[in-house]
Amino acid sequence: MSFLREFEAADAAVLAGWVNQAGVAVEPALAAGECWLIAADAVGRPQACLRLRERLGLSLPRYSYHVGRAVHAAAELGLFQSQATLLLGNDHTGDSELADLAHAPDCAEPVAALQALIVAALARIAAQRTRYGERLVVELAGPRDAEGRSPFWQGLGRFFYAGDPAAARQRWGEAWTSHLAALLPRQTLYLPFLDEAAQAALGRVGAAGRHAAAALAGSGFAYGRHVRIDDGGPIWELNLG
Repeated sequence: MSFLREFEAADAAVLAGWVNQAGVAVEPALAAGECWLIAADAVGRPQACLRLRERLGLSLPRYSYHVGRAVHAAAELGLFQSQATLLLGNDHTGDSELADLAHAPDCAEPVAALQALIVAALARIAAQRTRYGERLVVELAGPRDAEGRSPFWQGLGRFFYAGDPAAARQRWGEAWTSHLAALLPRQTLYLPFLDEAAQAALGRVGAAGRHAAAALAGSGFAYGRHVRIDDGGPIWELNLG
């Protein structure tokens, strides 16, 4: 059984290197407009963590793809064609975010620990409602192949940025997708133009996000028809009312 507490400076060394729900190593740091919550064991050792961010995109734009649909029809010709589309945008500007949902490699009940943290974060939001947005969003990792490559990146992103996305993330941190977005097309993209592997990966939760996805589903979150621009992982949402 874990208990919940606030982040302490000594936790940083323990959390560093854990892999979060987006498939990225946790880098603990306190910043304005954010708070960390910890699920700890009986002796206070961190078992899981999350970071709650009050507002997104108010200083650095946050980008995602909206997954939509375009219909082309001509009744007189008996034609009807429906295709899934991707459109780059900033739809989550002003929303709040749960980030760095992660757990210790030896955590016995990661889903339960993460769900307890999510419940605590929702209680914090309810107690300080005006500080948070209309929606709470979470970016989940997309699928990777046996060599760690993202099929979605291989099918789309690499044609606009020739560098290594992992190296770019290491250099720029969370800001890297905002830099990437400057290189991506603003026009509507038709999903059938991508290869089959990229299409199949879109909106699917990769291995790094599965425990977090289970905890989020148990707390009312669901896929909101937006995906990450690098690996196509789904962005799940909860309407805060």
